[in-house]
Amino acid sequence: MLKNPNIVALAATAYLLIYILVIALGLSNNLALGMFMFSPVIMIGLVYSVLRHGKASGRTFDEYFYDDADIRSDKLRK
Repeated sequence: MLKNPNIVALAATAYLLIYILVIALGLSNNLALGMFMFSPVIMIGLVYSVLRHGKASGRTFDEYFYDDADIRSDKLRK
């Protein structure tokens, strides 16, 4: 399961949404506290999965200033 960062990200998002629902609906303070205490484990698993199995974009910081946009660093220096 931890080899696919997309599935891990979806699971972490689902966990967050369930946590928010538990708090918003006032279901159980003990359940909310338990989920809160377990959330660092979820985040560490997410970070590990993305860093270990995520795919690099191939762009370097020297070439592109920001990875998501097509802003080249040489245009910023002018």
